[in-house]
Amino acid sequence: MERLQRAGIVLAVMVLGVVVVSLFGGFQTAIAQPVALILGIAMGAVMIAVLLKAALVPERRFTGWVSSITNRNARYLFGALLLLWIGAMGALASLNLPANTVGAPALVGLFAGFFIFMGFIWAVISD
Repeated sequence: MERLQRAGIVLAVMVLGVVVVSLFGGFQTAIAQPVALILGIAMGAVMIAVLLKAALVPERRFTGWVSSITNRNARYLFGALLLLWIGAMGALASLNLPANTVGAPALVGLFAGFFIFMGFIWAVISD
């Protein structure tokens, strides 16, 4: 049984080594372009802050921004946001940037687009 445990530990360390070596190239590319790295970290932090704020809403009874997007005109707000999102993602795609530069904004845009689409669907169906 001890041999099996040792073999498992050795296998886990070997897999960890392979993962670290395979990820090193990607991190080296990211570190080589510090502006893209800093912007990616900043956009990730902003996205986490927004998601945290949205997750903490049920803890409070009443918030001002919820009442502003739950009225009858919310579909126009989300429709305008949807058009802005389409324009922003189109502009991002037309820049022809390398993948490691456009990756972070595209990921943030993907998540933003999901929430905008869900808000639009919710606003249209709920009326």
